[in-house]
Amino acid sequence: MKKLLQPALIGIFTMILMMVILWPWQNDEFAENREIRLRNVGHQILLASGDTTSRVLPINKISESEFIILFESPFQFVPDTLVKVIHAGLKEGLVTKNPEDSYQVNVLECRGKLIVYSYQMSGQKDETLVPCRGRIQPKDCYRIKIKFESNQVTASNFSVPIIIGILAFGFLFLFKMKTPKPQSKQPIDESQTMVIGKFEFNYGSYLLRIGKEEIELSQKENKLLKLFASHQNEILERDRLLKEIWEDEGVFVGRSLDMFVSKLRKKLLLDPNIQLKNIRGRGYILQVG
Repeated sequence: MKKLLQPALIGIFTMILMMVILWPWQNDEFAENREIRLRNVGHQILLASGDTTSRVLPINKISESEFIILFESPFQFVPDTLVKVIHAGLKEGLVTKNPEDSYQVNVLECRGKLIVYSYQMSGQKDETLVPCRGRIQPKDCYRIKIKFESNQVTASNFSVPIIIGILAFGFLFLFKMKTPKPQSKQPIDESQTMVIGKFEFNYGSYLLRIGKEEIELSQKENKLLKLFASHQNEILERDRLLKEIWEDEGVFVGRSLDMFVSKLRKKLLLDPNIQLKNIRGRGYILQVG
């Protein structure tokens, strides 16, 4: 069951991970081009008023959701046309549903900063409010302030922490499934204990003890030390050591023997009366003085 479950979980969480990575790109489809769209809106407003020469000034960004379109020259506008131009300019070139369907527009006087016209656009038709339709506003210096609904961004991003949480939980679950449970230590059987100088060597538990210190041994180190401990102060031939330790593997590697002897020599340094010596041309001897 685990073998079938793991690939499915990996696939699911990989998909969620891709969603998390790609989410900012999807969410910023409109935000990153917002100021360009707003300049286009300003351009269309001037064209609708018959102005083809004056400039749209740089967009004044008040906050992440609030902007002001500035104009070089005075112009007049009709509310109905203004509403259509702004909405079309914000949606121009978009195929997907525009998350900026909800916003508020205030037309301000340049001098007194009074609001001369205002309307609310909502994604829900029942909530859209456009007053003063058909009333031509006189030619004057205007600034257009557009405020996008910030709660839309908050609501959209709210799902990201949830996805990340699910993803983290999934990886922890997979890690737990793959991680083998640690084996509990075997109780020490004193009948499997041998004395090597000041050391107590328990080959059943793969442990060397000296005082309060315990030194763990690998399987190969344990087998090798047991052989030396059974023949203390005797020369053990290389061929015998290789045969008894590596016989089950079918391949005898002299370098492996030398490496494990070197590891054992370091672990026995706590007792200066023990020496694991190389007898050139013959083998090794565990000298306990």
